[in-house]
Amino acid sequence: MSLQQKNYMEKKQTLLIIDDEPSTRIILEHFLKQEFDVTVRGDGMEGLAWLEKGNDVDFVIADLNMPHLNGKEFIKVTRASNLFSEIPIIILSGTDESKERIECLNLGADDFMLKPFNPMEVQAKIKTILRRVKKT
Repeated sequence: MSLQQKNYMEKKQTLLIIDDEPSTRIILEHFLKQEFDVTVRGDGMEGLAWLEKGNDVDFVIADLNMPHLNGKEFIKVTRASNLFSEIPIIILSGTDESKERIECLNLGADDFMLKPFNPMEVQAKIKTILRRVKKT
């Protein structure tokens, strides 16, 4: 196997974390960076701008309640885009309202998790969704 083939096989998938709470970003980045190439942004507009610069991403974790472009608006924009519509998204929120969870899922989120969360569960859900996406 050539070095180039080995590097390709070992390439980490890219994960974009969008959350206005520094503690959430730090926890997720610290826990997920072993398996993923992690990029963090502080709000939906920053995350969208990063995507629009042509950065490749395999998965997005976004907070529901953020300034400038909240989680629901982020889902709407990405799902309406030809470039970003297939990127899996998990929404995180401290809001335990069934109505919010249902709305996010109906808008196109792949999953919804409540804060506080177990980082191992977040990682398991990412892997499960990515396995399913790879098969299609």
